[in-house]
Parts: sequence; structure tokens; C-alpha cells
Amino acid sequence: MTSDDASSRRGDDTVRTTPVRNPINIESLSTWIVNHSPPVLQSLIFGVDGRSTQDRHWLQERMQVKQFGFGQSNPTYLLIITNLPHRNDALKVVLRRKPNKIAHPSSHALHREFRVLESLLRYNKQLEQQQQQAFDKSVPIPTPYAYCKDETILGAEFYLMEFVQGRIFVDPRMTSIGSEEERTEAFKDALRVMANIHNVPWWLIGLEKHGGRASGKDKTNPTYIERQLQRLLQITSKQSQLMKGSDKHDVKKVEKSIRQIAQVLSQHASQCPNPFGLLHGDFKIDNLIFHPTEPRVIAVLDWELSTMGDGYCDLANFCMMYFMPSIEKGWGVAGLGDMKLEGTGILTRPEVISSYCQYHDKARQGNEHLTTRTNASRAADYNEAMAWAGFYLSFLFFKNCVIVQGVAQRASIGVASSAGASKVAGLLPEMTRLTKHILKEFPPPKTQLKSNL
Repeated sequence: MTSDDASSRRGDDTVRTTPVRNPINIESLSTWIVNHSPPVLQSLIFGVDGRSTQDRHWLQERMQVKQFGFGQSNPTYLLIITNLPHRNDALKVVLRRKPNKIAHPSSHALHREFRVLESLLRYNKQLEQQQQQAFDKSVPIPTPYAYCKDETILGAEFYLMEFVQGRIFVDPRMTSIGSEEERTEAFKDALRVMANIHNVPWWLIGLEKHGGRASGKDKTNPTYIERQLQRLLQITSKQSQLMKGSDKHDVKKVEKSIRQIAQVLSQHASQCPNPFGLLHGDFKIDNLIFHPTEPRVIAVLDWELSTMGDGYCDLANFCMMYFMPSIEKGWGVAGLGDMKLEGTGILTRPEVISSYCQYHDKARQGNEHLTTRTNASRAADYNEAMAWAGFYLSFLFFKNCVIVQGVAQRASIGVASSAGASKVAGLLPEMTRLTKHILKEFPPPKTQLKSNL
């Protein structure tokens, strides 16, 4: 989402969507839903009787398609199905699809996103069956409905999930929230949910193979960030090769700058704290849906980058906004870097880290005996998190440099999925400069330097 319109922050889907930029075959989609979708989706569309006796024409006539303005990597659509006999209102379903062309096989991992949503749905149901806890450990998500691996349907794999009505704050200033107190509570609830994610017992809900198995206690295995650096360098090389319509000198210059940052990060990556658990992978304010009127999170979106790894990466990803300028500065994304926070109710960066550590301790209570085989068993430590904050921030900015490079690459070949892709792509030189600045201003603790690159 790229608009800072106040009405978009209220969760008005008519504002948050645009005309379809990446067309999909509605006839083919309708045929697949009628003939192959699972019972959960069939009952929503056709009623409690189960599979439809209707044909694709019946569904196609009732389906409208809009495309969300956000989604730099995977085109995301809103399906609005009207005139259903068993409903008084329209049924809204979200469709996420892979782009037709990808730079690296591990990119756009929608199947992983769908799998983690299914696992978290099971986890939340297990929590509901337990006695009421003093601390809510659930992870709010949209309900996943159906996954389609058949690329002939829409030209790429896709999945369908629940549309959650609420507020998405494109601008982390949350100006449509009326009071400082509610703004503070909204920030804190986001951190509560993040801590819950990191304490999910992944091995009990079908996520044993969800990403790498390297444990923070096993120093013979590479840390999460070491593995990520290797993978991201492979992606940036491939994206440079696929870039079209750009000056080759500029492309090589950007790739060289990205590699220089990776080299510095790799010298410390083997010594970083490396707590182990489920990661969201892109945890930030505008990937959260807040209740329409209350300062609490009701759904976490965009699990494409979810994996097993270092929870401090999600925390750093959340804190990136403190180094990004406000949306008026023209970056196309919104930050808090040029804002005075006093009197706003918005937490400072140290307050964010402190609140996260407190919620992390609460979320792990009662689970300590289950997590002794991984580095997730220890509580998040504020002093440790602050000492390594610059390192993790630098890594997350480096990672986003590679992501922005991918946006630029897709824009160069005409398959960018976001309405603001060209604007985002233009940020790459500034992003690399900012990454180097953070690494210099907030260096990691002194360690025995070692690079595996």
C-alpha cells in the first residue's frame, strides 16, 4: 500500500484497491473454484450443502476483481462475490499469486506462506481449547482457504484466504488514532504479537521443516544471518543479470555496494545472539490489521518470508521505521526518522526493544520445558538486544536493499506487482547509503572477526 490517504488507514477496501494492473483469468479461476476448491471455500460461496451444483458461469457472473495497491512481490487481489442466495452481504476473499517471472527459486514462496498460516490456524485452535491463559499467546491471522499449485489456472501458483476488515496503518504515525494512549497500546500490542510468534512451539504444529534447523547453541552450524547472507548474495547476482533497460555500469555499481555491506556483516554474523524460533520475516506496522475501533492487532499479513531463525531480525525489521523519513519526503514508504516522538504516544526505539523483551518473557512462560533443545528457551535480553541492535538493523536494511533491487528488476521487465513499484525501485542508492551509515554509527559489539563470504 502506498497511499497516505486517511480513509485508507480506516480499512476502506474501495480506497486500498486499484484497477487491476496484472490481469487474471476470471473464467479459469471460477472453473477451478467450482471443480477443485476444498469444502471450506465451497461452503462459503455455495452454502452449507457443500460442493456446488452451479457451473463456472454462475460464479463468474457474480465475481468482481480488484487489485490491492500494496504487494511489491506477489500480486494480491480482492475477490468480491455478490448475489449469493445464502448471504445478505457480499463475500470478500483475498487472492495472492506468484508473479509470472521470478529471479530465484526461493523467492515468492507462497506455498510456505500458506503452510505457516495453516499451522498457525491449528495452533490458535489448540489455544482456544485450553483453559483461559492470563496472557494471550495466540497469533492472529486471516483464515487460509485453498492453495492451487496448477500454474495453468492463472499462470502461476496462488492461494485464497479470508479478507479481514480492519485498519491498516500505512503511516506508522497512526494519525487517525485520536489519543496518545491508544497509539501506545497499538504499538505495544504489535510487539505482543511479535513475541508470540517467536514463542510458537513450531515442532508441535507441523513446522518442523519450515526453514533451516541451525540452533543458536550449536556453533558448528552457521547462524541464521550467515545463511541469509549467502542466499541474498545469490539473489542479487541473479537480479542484476535479469535487469533490463538500465545502465550496466549502474547495475554493477549497486551490486558491488551490496556485496561490500554483506562482507562487513559476515565478519560478525557467527557471533550474533541467534535466538531460534519462528520468524514472520517482514514484521512491520503496515503488515498488521488492527481492529476497526480498538488498538489491538486482529491479523498479521504477508508471511511470504517466514522461516525458522533469529527473532531479533523481526524486531529490527519493526525498528527500521525509526530511520526512514516520513511519507511526505517522497520515498514511497513511511517512517518516523524525522519526527519528534514526545507527546505522540509512539514508543521510542529503546521502548520498543524493552516492551518486546517483556512480552517475550510472558509468552514463553509455561513453555520453557518444551524448548530446551533450542536457543529459544532463553528469554530475550534487553541489554543484549540493545548492544546488537545496530548489527541487526544493518542486516535488515541490507536485506531490503536486495528486495528493492528485485522490485527494480521486475519493473525493468514490466512485471512489477505494486502500483508504486517504480518509486520504490528508485530508492536503491539511498537505501545502500543508509545501510552503510547505520553500520558505522551503531557497530556490533567487538567480536573475533570472521567472514565466510
